[in-house]
Amino acid sequence: MKIKSLLLSVLALSAFVACQEKQSILTPSQVSLDPLILKVSADGETKTVALKANCDWEASGPSWLTVAPASGTGDTSISIIVPANEGKERDGEVTVTATDAKSVAKVLIVQSGVTVTPEGPDGPDNPPTPENPNEIKNVEQLAAFLNGAASLAADEEFTIEADIDCGGAKIAPAGAFSATLDGKNHKIYNYIVESAEATSGIFLSVNGTIKNLVLGSSDGKSWDGTSSVGYVSADAPTGHTGGVCAMLAGTLDNVKNFAKVVVPMNNSGGVSGIGGLVGAMDSPSSILNCENGGIIELSGTMANGAYAGGIVGHANNAEALIQKCINSADLEYSLENGKYMMYGGIVGCSHVGSVVDQCQNLGDITLNQSGTETAGTYMMIAGIAGALYTGAVVTNSVNKGNVSSNRMQVSRIGGIVGTLNSRGLIEGCVNDGKVSIKQAAANANWQAAGGICGFQEKENSDNIIRKNTNNGAVEVEVENATTHANKVTAGGIIGLGVLGLEISDNVNNGSVSIVNKAAGPVYAGGIVGWFKGAGTFTKGNENKGAVTAKTSDDTASVAGGVVGYSSDASNTCTSDKNTGAITCGNAAAAGSIAGTNAGALTDCVAGGSVNGTALTDANFATLIQGTSSTGTATGTTLAK
Repeated sequence: MKIKSLLLSVLALSAFVACQEKQSILTPSQVSLDPLILKVSADGETKTVALKANCDWEASGPSWLTVAPASGTGDTSISIIVPANEGKERDGEVTVTATDAKSVAKVLIVQSGVTVTPEGPDGPDNPPTPENPNEIKNVEQLAAFLNGAASLAADEEFTIEADIDCGGAKIAPAGAFSATLDGKNHKIYNYIVESAEATSGIFLSVNGTIKNLVLGSSDGKSWDGTSSVGYVSADAPTGHTGGVCAMLAGTLDNVKNFAKVVVPMNNSGGVSGIGGLVGAMDSPSSILNCENGGIIELSGTMANGAYAGGIVGHANNAEALIQKCINSADLEYSLENGKYMMYGGIVGCSHVGSVVDQCQNLGDITLNQSGTETAGTYMMIAGIAGALYTGAVVTNSVNKGNVSSNRMQVSRIGGIVGTLNSRGLIEGCVNDGKVSIKQAAANANWQAAGGICGFQEKENSDNIIRKNTNNGAVEVEVENATTHANKVTAGGIIGLGVLGLEISDNVNNGSVSIVNKAAGPVYAGGIVGWFKGAGTFTKGNENKGAVTAKTSDDTASVAGGVVGYSSDASNTCTSDKNTGAITCGNAAAAGSIAGTNAGALTDCVAGGSVNGTALTDANFATLIQGTSSTGTATGTTLAK
């Protein structure tokens, strides 16, 4: 195996340490060597290696060199005597083994060779074909590639020709990569990427293309138990971290990451993008046919905000595309923070027209809080995208994981999207997971949960939620007496819509329920929990799920089959249908279409039951909306 001089790169191979069996009393045997790599000239040399040991040991090596002493006890130095080499470059390993075989250390010896005329099958005039320098077949060649990645031209192409076990190597992130790397579906695994800055990835940025590669897995199906990407100082300045790269300005295609992403947070300014594959996409870029199976491990405290996603933390460009990607990892976030968090199975925050299309989340997405209520603003959490801002889009995507929060900050939580801001679109998506908020203690923070979207913000700019299906239950359990303008809301499609929102042609099959142990207001709806402001309407939606709303005294509970509370006179529900059962402790605020309606219900189809009374030809007109309603109901018919 020919080893090139680029071995002395930023990749430092750490020692192999064999499996150490647990002992109840005795200290496990350990041996280690320093240095781990030795370069020897063709003329031959004697090299000295420091040996540390707490046990008896034996040393051995290849036949062309001598190790002295060959055995001993405890710490010492060993000499490696290498004679002159008259042939081509050669390498071999000197191995020191504890006599109980419970610990092993190795040092790699690389000796230069003399220059010889290559000779092929027909003599020196027909030399063998030289090795392709752009083919990467082993860890040494991988080290050389990473060391020179930042200097490669955009038109250069490299290939991975074999699975590569990095032997527990610690790797410093490579610089900007602008060329093409084709992994040919090979695996690179057993590595640790450590950065001295709070920006980390195998590459700091990818401006070229990486494709057909598996990272952090020896079998291509699961984490290898070692591979990780992160940084070593929690006090480092805020930056981005991803399992493949911190920043993407190129293309990832058919790349699978199983390595753990480890981020010790301590940021007082700015925000961080944290992703299973990519930290942030601030330039035109694409993530296609990729998969994340690696967990994201966050620790420390966070004074500002962060974006975290199974595929990418922050998509922040109108030409950023995330398509046909899968997150299969369970992601749990328990970090205490003083501002906001946007957290999704695919993307944390999608911004300025970026697109998420045909993606799947298979893992459970969890916001977990073990302590008491903490300072902070909004938690935006969802199976696909934590938040969509200023024209971002999620289409034709599926969430199969459960999405849950027990945090006593504001939770905007949805099966597909947590928060929808302005000019956003959610279309053709399916949620199969349960969406739940379950808080253990009393607090005064408002909450919004939805099978498709949790909350739509007040930007009056053509937000659309269209042709989606929710199959998962939406469950909220709180002790909440908030005086905030927003209340506790839950809907089969969306919890709370504020202004300028179209909700059309959606289907909800999941149950929707709110239980408030306090007397604070709660609004539950089969399609939308609460229409709050002007310009918001539903059209052509169908609810089949049961809807329940309950508070400690039931004076402020509201439940409806399509909308719980439609509070603005401009709100309309047109051609919507309900066949679900409606249960509400406040009988005056319970209805098959609307619990309390100040707008207009037109040409809707009412069915199911209201507080145990099935709708019939004789009574359905009186059960369409709660008796506390001031709005109109025209053209409504009984569901058959």
